[in-house]
Amino acid sequence: MAAPTPAPPGSAAPDLYSIELPGPAATHYQTDADSSSPLSAAVRSRFPQLGLEACLERAAQAHADLPAGFEQHIPLAFTEFALHWAGCPDPTASLSVLLTSEPGPGAMLDQLDTLLHRDSYSHLGAAASPAPPPYHTRWFILLVDRRMTMLPAPTSGDPGADLPLQFRLDDRFTGATVAVTSPRGSVSTTAVGVSGGWAVAGVALAEESGTQWVELIGHGPAGPEVLALFPIEVGRTPPTHWLGHPAADESWVDTTDEAESLAARLVDDDRARFGLSRLTWDPELAAIARAHSAEMADEGYFAHVSPHTGSVVDRLQSAGYPATFAAENIAMGPTLTEAQESLMRSPGHRAAVLAPEATHFGIGVASRRDPRRGTVHHLTQIFVHRAPLPDTP
Repeated sequence: MAAPTPAPPGSAAPDLYSIELPGPAATHYQTDADSSSPLSAAVRSRFPQLGLEACLERAAQAHADLPAGFEQHIPLAFTEFALHWAGCPDPTASLSVLLTSEPGPGAMLDQLDTLLHRDSYSHLGAAASPAPPPYHTRWFILLVDRRMTMLPAPTSGDPGADLPLQFRLDDRFTGATVAVTSPRGSVSTTAVGVSGGWAVAGVALAEESGTQWVELIGHGPAGPEVLALFPIEVGRTPPTHWLGHPAADESWVDTTDEAESLAARLVDDDRARFGLSRLTWDPELAAIARAHSAEMADEGYFAHVSPHTGSVVDRLQSAGYPATFAAENIAMGPTLTEAQESLMRSPGHRAAVLAPEATHFGIGVASRRDPRRGTVHHLTQIFVHRAPLPDTP
């Protein structure tokens, strides 16, 4: 893999990184290809409950091939690009970079044991590369909490073709939705029935060439959950070259007000890019959103449905908020910019940000310091069409 370098003059802004991944992109997305590498065998012997995935290992190797020091600046967008290049249909992954001073995976496995006690994960991919002194090895660990399995599906297709998709969902999900963003940016959704745990859908590829995003949303007791999110290249081969910004420098964000102001500006910018009107900021909505973000951060869950306050509709009704339309997005990220970028890659979340019927919005941010991941922002966005107040007699 070539070292990350600024993009050449005249081709892109100078603050972009240009990274060529090693080898061709996967031809199919799949979830049932186990890794048989010696490193995976060592992890499996210590943690037999984990699935060791070939695609996750390949994505981890793409990170391990980066030059020493760059792991401190890896943007989430690169990790998600590497996942899809490797054939993983997961919407995102948790990346941990572990350093050990001696050869062999023993010390890394001890550190991994600590990580696995903090959060719930089902699958892992790992890769290693030499570390600069005084360390010996850098270990790149990609962890996902996968709640579905997927039969192989192609990563590209001809314009106008039909793409069959088959997923087996965890028992907690009783329904599903497939959301699609076309190469032109429009979003469509289709409800999918679940029978015997299987969700089967057909996606019509666009007539024009470009990237079409496909998202599987499961519906269960915690509300809607994104189970899979991946790009399909229409009329062209999947890319092997990532061009993107380094992780945003948001070190100036010190307060909740500053975080929410930045998050609101990012929403304004995305709506403006698509010619949509600017929404009215509503402090009452922000307070409702902020309380939900804080609850998720403090109680260690990530879901639209709270065990205490219910759904966003319940929260609005409890506050006596008059709305004829409501949509909620939740996200987590090391920066607010990356959280917003991830929401815009997701067809369902994108539709909420760009909802033409929305008139008001509020965003609540709860920022917490994680000993492993640094600052993590828990973000809740609420978009509504505010109903007019009744006339006073």
